[in-house]
Amino acid sequence: MDTGATLRTSRVLLTGPPGIGKTTICKKLVSMMEERNYKFDGFYTEEIRGPNGSRIGFDVVLAKNRDRSTLARVENVINQAQHSKYKVGNYHVFLNDFESTALPTFDSTADTLLIDEIGKMELFSQKFHDKLVKLFFATSNGAFVIATIPQMHKVPQRHLPLFQRLRADKASKVVTVNRQNRDNLPDEIFSLIPL
Repeated sequence: MDTGATLRTSRVLLTGPPGIGKTTICKKLVSMMEERNYKFDGFYTEEIRGPNGSRIGFDVVLAKNRDRSTLARVENVINQAQHSKYKVGNYHVFLNDFESTALPTFDSTADTLLIDEIGKMELFSQKFHDKLVKLFFATSNGAFVIATIPQMHKVPQRHLPLFQRLRADKASKVVTVNRQNRDNLPDEIFSLIPL
């Protein structure tokens, strides 16, 4: 058995405080993969700001073609009929929109899969959770995975076992994004992506 191949990093998990630049790194990696015609798929989440510049929600954006759908909106910018039983703070999560956009990327045959992010909002979806578990632990899918995860102290108790398992996975490299390393990380991560 070739132990070198089994110990190879095949997943990079970016963590760090909100606003530190995890999604920016993901978007830079998408541009780098596009320039070099890499076969990739996945999604990232993007902040949506209102006319006064304040954050009013998040969209889920497909990495390949930039198609987007609503992930979440604050209560005061949606009507009563749009209110969701899935909430994180003041944000109503649009679970159906998220699932219809993000879930098909898990079935991609791409060499690299981007998942930004594995967070509270996304994990309201049991289907998303199940596809994640299958991707990380139940398949021999050869896709290189780049994902963003919350800091451990921000993980809801019910999801703690999942994140402990993700972090303990020998094929995963957990990288804490900070102001000192964030500018160099796209190049460092890109160098790990198999050709």
